[in-house]
Amino acid sequence: SIHFFGYEGSLTEPPCSEFVSWYITDEPMRVSHGQLEQMKRILFTHVTPTCEPTSVHFRQSVARPIQDTFGRPVFRCTVDDFVADDLRDVGI
Repeated sequence: SIHFFGYEGSLTEPPCSEFVSWYITDEPMRVSHGQLEQMKRILFTHVTPTCEPTSVHFRQSVARPIQDTFGRPVFRCTVDDFVADDLRDVGI
């Protein structure tokens, strides 16, 4: 399935700014070992040119607990919400 849920939210790390659109698939997605290692490297070990960690995750921490939706709508998109690429008018 390629259905997903979504909501408007915020960054999970300080400054926790609210400008993020989150999308969550309704089924797990496969990633290669290389993709997983790249995500781990970015999340846990990435540093600036001056060797400063770029994420609060660098100590295997979670930046903040799960938050309430505070009334934000959570939407579900299905295949019926999209037009197939071969049917889309690319001139528009």
